[in-house]
Amino acid sequence: MIGRGWRLPFRPFGVPIELDPSFALVLPLFAWLIGSQVAAYAELLGSLGLELDPEPLTRGATPWLLGLAGALGLFTSVLVHELGHALVARLYGVKTLRITLWFLGGVAQLDDLPKRRGAEAVVAIAGPITSALLSLGLAALVRLEGLADGAAFVVSYLAITNAGLALFNLLPALPLDGGRVLRSLLVFALGEERATAVASGISRAVAVLLGVYGFLTFQVFLLAIAFFIDAAGRAEVTAARARRAFAGRRVREAMTPEPIAVDLAWTAGQLRRLSSFRSHAAYPVTSVDGAPLGVVRAVDLDGVDDATSAADLMRPVEAVRADADLDDAVRQLASTAAGRLAVVDPEGRLVGLLTKTDVVRWLQETARDGGATR
Repeated sequence: MIGRGWRLPFRPFGVPIELDPSFALVLPLFAWLIGSQVAAYAELLGSLGLELDPEPLTRGATPWLLGLAGALGLFTSVLVHELGHALVARLYGVKTLRITLWFLGGVAQLDDLPKRRGAEAVVAIAGPITSALLSLGLAALVRLEGLADGAAFVVSYLAITNAGLALFNLLPALPLDGGRVLRSLLVFALGEERATAVASGISRAVAVLLGVYGFLTFQVFLLAIAFFIDAAGRAEVTAARARRAFAGRRVREAMTPEPIAVDLAWTAGQLRRLSSFRSHAAYPVTSVDGAPLGVVRAVDLDGVDDATSAADLMRPVEAVRADADLDDAVRQLASTAAGRLAVVDPEGRLVGLLTKTDVVRWLQETARDGGATR
């Protein structure tokens, strides 16, 4: 659901941060929504004991600047929430591949689920706890004397929003934190696959309730969240079944063996002629001793001069051993930019390629054969 976006130049705690393309649309949207409701928010804050004069806050460009500050603060809060997950996951030896900020908030992509029983619940609950602590800190900041009304407005808005973020994420629906806590606890009694199925069923019920409420109250954002929860719950079930299917299997069982390889001297013209009778999405480039150097994708040949060499066209490719664990390789495949892995033997020579299509085909064949080893 989330595509590759723009990677930010800083890495808090070593975690890459990406902005999904949808972020470019949702940031100004949130800034507009907050800015257009400054007077209403000021009245709400007054009912909570924070006296603000709404007149200066709604004059000229001020509400839109406050809206932009609030929107930036909101997504910064989401980033801090996701960093809470990442740092606790690190305690269990789980790496965070990236945190992506997008239309519906943020997602921390871990390279694996924590193996220890109950660890997923600890990693999941870290997010709401982080948001709750941030809310308390911001609420304390509001009490400082001399804080300008505009700053007090933004800080108060973020304090309330972080409290809401913590509570909302505790809903028992995958992929929200509450759903992950629920699944982690159910694993003790039901095992991972069954626990995921039960948690997914509860997620679907939550999605229906959110969708109905969003429809009746004309809240499009809630409708989008409801659809996301429903789709994510189904995806979690599929992933759990796949992990069971991958258990104990090796890369060589799913790879495409003996792919057509070319060397660095090949030209775009030669590659086009090759693709005319042996069409593939990509061609691995190997050294004289058969070690993979990269891949040339068929789409990269479009509009390229015939004399252009494979060395100039090839993209980097990650390698994986043929006897490596298939589950680990699939996670590596999901994070690689090339969309495929070069499969090598113990001497580092190319013996196959592993793509997402290969994995899907293998899962289909395994299901058809009743799980028998191929």
